[in-house]
Amino acid sequence: MRITYLFRSPGTGYSIETLFGTIRQAVGQQTGTGPDSVYLPRVSRSLRDVWHNLRFIRRQRFQGIVHITGDVQYAALALPASRTVLTIHDCIPLERFRHRPLRYALFWLIWYYLPIRRARVVTTISEKTRQDLLRYVGRVAEKVIVVPNAVDPAFLAQPADFNTINPIILQVGTASHKNIPRLLDALTGIPCTLRLVGPLTPDLRKRLQQNAIHYESYQNLDSTSILKIYTESDLVTFTSTYEGFGMPIVEANAVGRAVLTSAISPLRDVAGDAAHLVDPADTEAIQQGVSRLINDTAYRQQLIDAGYRNARRFSPEMIAVHYLTQYQRLIPYHR
Repeated sequence: MRITYLFRSPGTGYSIETLFGTIRQAVGQQTGTGPDSVYLPRVSRSLRDVWHNLRFIRRQRFQGIVHITGDVQYAALALPASRTVLTIHDCIPLERFRHRPLRYALFWLIWYYLPIRRARVVTTISEKTRQDLLRYVGRVAEKVIVVPNAVDPAFLAQPADFNTINPIILQVGTASHKNIPRLLDALTGIPCTLRLVGPLTPDLRKRLQQNAIHYESYQNLDSTSILKIYTESDLVTFTSTYEGFGMPIVEANAVGRAVLTSAISPLRDVAGDAAHLVDPADTEAIQQGVSRLINDTAYRQQLIDAGYRNARRFSPEMIAVHYLTQYQRLIPYHR
């Protein structure tokens, strides 16, 4: 079985590439032959970039199954439908452009509706995203199946003493849906060091100063640095208002750090009983949750122990089996 993973252009990001790098290795171990990797030449900033990427795909003469790993769903338009697997991670562009009709129509058609209709197999990373796809594109999304994300096997249990005097709180992601302003309000008056991974807008920097929160800011970290920043933290917050999955929950679970996250789908589904759940719109609930995780040693350890068990649900070996099952579905079509 020959498989090629098709990735977006280098420079677009690292999360999808890191995720499928892990899955690629696990698939290779189970099949004896690792999938190939091909990267698109252009970041998808304009229709011109999309056109160049589609031309690049047509010139490749792919053999076997091609798996579009995410964020460039339009690539399905240039691939043989019978040999294409498409993974969609979220509907954030459709959420973002709901009130901008032209942009919304462009993404709806080229990134979602047509690619879903064309690809033989379409997967998504959570039931929440599957339901979003059904809501946005209708019955064509009924064929979408859920295959969760896999946690990087480098994220191993690394217990550490908890700093109750000045804990390091890790927040991965700073986009608008990450709910940072409410988190900052909730942390006001709590002695801590907040580590933020992602760019900070002037408004966020101003709010950090106004709330007198000691913080550190990080950007463009590689996978080794991301792991290090988890292990150096005392607890992880992830109180987003919207997510497609919620990988920081599983990563924190795997290394043994207590997690506070939103009581919304898919975050509560990913977390199970391995996180303290709060209403992301309730600043007081976030504050009370953080305070409990800092001060209640037994409860914090209960969540950490549950986290180790939860992380095993998302091992690369488990997720590779799910994908291999889908690849097998395509074999009759490309023989």
